[in-house]
This record gives sequence, C-alpha cells and structure tokens, in this order.
Amino acid sequence: MQALSAAGNFGFSERTIDSDTIEVTYRGATVRVSANNPRSDPRVAAEKERVRDLALLRAAQIAQERGVPALHIATETTDSDIDAQSRPNCRPAPFWGYPRYGYYGYNHGFYGWPDDFICSERRWATAKANSILTVDLVSQPVPGDQSLSVAETIARLEKIYAGATYQ
Repeated sequence: MQALSAAGNFGFSERTIDSDTIEVTYRGATVRVSANNPRSDPRVAAEKERVRDLALLRAAQIAQERGVPALHIATETTDSDIDAQSRPNCRPAPFWGYPRYGYYGYNHGFYGWPDDFICSERRWATAKANSILTVDLVSQPVPGDQSLSVAETIARLEKIYAGATYQ
C-alpha cells in the first residue's frame, strides 16, 4: 500500500476528523473493462471490493499505530468512474478494378473515394474505483454494533492482499 501522493494515480489518503474519528480514502488503479456494458463488467465489482478492503486495511493500520484495539465504520462510500470512448476506424477498401464513369464524366470508383472506405467503430472502456471510509476508533469491539477487531481485520486483509500489486 502506498500513499496517493507517492503512487500517483492510485493509493490511499487519510484525514483525522477528531481524536477518535478518521477518514480514509483509497483510489484504485485504472482497469480495462468491457466496452459493451462496462457497469456490469465483473472487473468493476472486483475493483470496488478491492478498494473498500484496502481502505479498511489502512484504517485498521492507523488504529493499530494509535494503540486502539477496535474500529467502527461510521460511513462508507464506494463508487466507480467509467470512461467509455469510441473512435471511427476507417480504411480504404481494396481496389476493385477499372474506374467507373458516371454522368458528366464524374470519376466514381477510384481507390480512395469516400464510397470505397470500410468503416467500423473502435470502442474501449476503463474503470477506476474509489472508496471513502469514516471510521470511529473504539476501545472495545461491541458485538452487534458492527465493530471490528483491528488485529483480526489486519490479519484477514493482509492474507488476502499479500503480494498484490497494481500495474
């Protein structure tokens, strides 16, 4: 995990709201997704889950640094930005023989005339996920309150994301 300022386009940032509340933001790397239906691409859902987990991991690390044994997620927002683009891709059709002459001597059918182009559309899409967690640092995990043990959270998430890298 790297700070957003060190990693450039992805990473975490943190802000202390008060002595017991922090806000952690994790911005994911850009991933290529299906251009046909980018919102339904499973890579978008996976990236959203990853940035949420990495924001939670960073919040747990901050809690551990401060000597706090538990944390409670007060608010969370995880979203993705989709960038879909397209560009026409035109190329000349093969030369189909001698030129045809239309009315008034109009030269029609030479290689390179507008009706002799084959066009298609080149489409692509990318997604970038972002997660913002506001976390209260608490002295004891409260069952049913959705408080999380810092040590268990760190152990679980480090096991999942050990050695994971963005490229």
